Amino acid sequence: MLFSNPGILGINARNLLYIRPYNKKKAIRLADSKLATKFFLAARGIPVPKLYATIRSRRDLEKFDFNALPNSFVLKPNLGYGGEGIIPIESREGNTFHRIGAGIMTKEALHDHISDILDGRFSISDVGDIAFFEQRIICADSVRKFAYAGLPDIRIVVHNLIPVMAMLRLPTRESRGLANLHQGAIGVGIDIARGEVTNIVQNSRIIPQIPGVDGDIRNLKIPHWETMLLMASKAQFITNLGYAAVDIVLDKSSGPMLLEINARAGLAVQIANLTPLRRRLQRIEGIKVATPEKGVRIAQDLFGHKIEKDMKLASGKTVIGIEEDIEIMLQSETQRVHARIDMERKNSLLDRSLATKLGLSDNAKIKFMLGKNRIQTVVTLRDFPNEKYSMIIGKRDLGDFLIDPSKTEKKIELPKAEKTLSFTISKGPNFYDIDLRICEIDKKIKLLHHLTPINYLEEKKRFLSDTSYQPQFEYQPLKFDPFTIRDELDAIMPDDSPLGILYRRKKEEIILKIILLEHIGSENFTRQSECLFGKADAELIQRAEIFLKENPEDAERERSELLAPEQVKHELTKILKKYGLTHWKVKEKSELISNLMAGKHHTLFLRSGLKISQKRLESVIAHEIETHIFTAENGKEQPYQIFNRGTAQYLKTQEGLAVYHQMKISGRESRIAALVLAVSFAMRTGFSGVFTKLLEMGIEKERAFLVASKTKRGLEDTSLPGAFTKDIIYLKGFFEIEEYVAKGGDLKKLFIGKISLEDLDLVSKIPNLKPPKFLPEWVKEPK
Repeated sequence: MLFSNPGILGINARNLLYIRPYNKKKAIRLADSKLATKFFLAARGIPVPKLYATIRSRRDLEKFDFNALPNSFVLKPNLGYGGEGIIPIESREGNTFHRIGAGIMTKEALHDHISDILDGRFSISDVGDIAFFEQRIICADSVRKFAYAGLPDIRIVVHNLIPVMAMLRLPTRESRGLANLHQGAIGVGIDIARGEVTNIVQNSRIIPQIPGVDGDIRNLKIPHWETMLLMASKAQFITNLGYAAVDIVLDKSSGPMLLEINARAGLAVQIANLTPLRRRLQRIEGIKVATPEKGVRIAQDLFGHKIEKDMKLASGKTVIGIEEDIEIMLQSETQRVHARIDMERKNSLLDRSLATKLGLSDNAKIKFMLGKNRIQTVVTLRDFPNEKYSMIIGKRDLGDFLIDPSKTEKKIELPKAEKTLSFTISKGPNFYDIDLRICEIDKKIKLLHHLTPINYLEEKKRFLSDTSYQPQFEYQPLKFDPFTIRDELDAIMPDDSPLGILYRRKKEEIILKIILLEHIGSENFTRQSECLFGKADAELIQRAEIFLKENPEDAERERSELLAPEQVKHELTKILKKYGLTHWKVKEKSELISNLMAGKHHTLFLRSGLKISQKRLESVIAHEIETHIFTAENGKEQPYQIFNRGTAQYLKTQEGLAVYHQMKISGRESRIAALVLAVSFAMRTGFSGVFTKLLEMGIEKERAFLVASKTKRGLEDTSLPGAFTKDIIYLKGFFEIEEYVAKGGDLKKLFIGKISLEDLDLVSKIPNLKPPKFLPEWVKEPK
């Protein structure tokens, strides 16, 4: 035994038993960086305070415009620990800032403090750091009235997706408006089940009331409690921290928001709850939890003391969990074993090897203690392949107990389906149902929507005024629940027919999209992008350089006779009408990164204010209307929606086909090679470096910013190497189409819908598909 075990979790036990085995270094690095955590969680739908600005270097500090900050904000060190270095500002008057709980602060003092942050004075690892400004949260009145000043927060300790303990932390005068207990803040225990407060502690001592505050906090029930528990469990899951403390604040207008995650959580939470943390952690050890929702339900069932007490008083029965330690009573000693509670089984079972050691035979009478209850029963011996349990207690011996409701989840795992299966007649998959479900899921993902910076125009203006600045893009939170989507995909089971294989591949692609979006702002974003779209390898880069030499950019032609934005919109509307596509509408969009994009709901998005030449417009029409819209419309004619949504990896073929079509119009298309080179630059340098390289290639400033933005979107820090690699598919797809045509391939087959070249053999074997209705003239009558 390493430790005596009264149930209290100490620092050494925490480090050796929970942090070291469950928190990988990579996950700890993510949690230590407040900025990385903010980007990572916001991209996955977890609400976080808004980021105003970052200062990464002394050059940034000297050039920083403090007047651009709002009147109220919070200054933080990125790698800070224990609340050190945080300055909350509640108001300002010119260059004087009013600090919460600590008087005024001049601009010079704020400047010096930021300088200390950059030097790493508050860093957890004593290294240079980043200073950032974020939204100051205004706490809900129901909680704020119990705090002296500053922002109260709620810390929830989570392990194995199960919230095991929580407390409310209240800033005091002694803590100077900060909610850190070691600085003098007050800790208030919270009942996990109901969100009701229990005990009050300050400086490791129990106190009867909060000093200087009217009203009894024991009457407080935390608002949005279940939402907070679920938020904490989800945060632990997606950051891959096995043991974490999640700090959540309750904003007056927006509700719960996640402040930060701690990979090395303090242990005062067990003092605030007057409950040993280690005992709770041991109680959930080994429980299999599939989703955060189930983790929250288990937490409320296992650790809701008031619920257990109320139920016991009302029923006279003891509440137990789905796993319990019991003591088998022998003649001269007791044997402690781990048991599983199973209400689906009538009689209790004992492991045969254990029974042999104890000298017990089959159908032997035994006595055992379950909690404070003494039970006598007859056990049947079985060989348990899982050594985790030595006994299974059946419902015959559970009459004096109430069982934790989460045991019902175990029913899914019980092998009791033989009778049902014997009456099931397999008729094969319902492809119309599979098609509908997969396409509905795919609609929810909206990959490029989630990867479009919401502050694109602001960052563009700032960068073009100072090209040494590295843009910091912000993104929409995920508008879908990745956990639910994965469950829905797991329930879809296509067969091995040609159509079934198409759906299976599409499932795999959707998973890759979800993983990529989950990694927005993480160091693995580039790798996940390469898994979905491929790499800019040496061979492709070399071919791009050759292609660029053979198809040089004609800058003069691009600048000549530019059409006004209203003319561009008119021409696009006219061409849609020509093809009978009047249900398609042209709509301007200000923050569109591309010039033109065929979107969903029959909308052709046009970048606001776009001016292009007539020749360029014809090329764009060939790309977006006569390729993307044609294949989408042809796909709608098919019996399955997937031909309209797009099969797996269809995009490379689609873009290659569109570029091949453009080449028929313009005779040259150097941009696709420049995109590959831009991705290769981005893999080696930051945003500013990519922009400079593109200028050296002769690309004008506005478009250079556009291309650099496309390569760097999705990254938390655009100053670092890394890229969103999607734009390499234009050239790769073009080469594949070119090769397909050279071998005598029929391009009409690729217009049947949004399909991939790799799908052609499978598609040819699917019955009842219709020939393409819309085709470009040169495909109808090839020369």
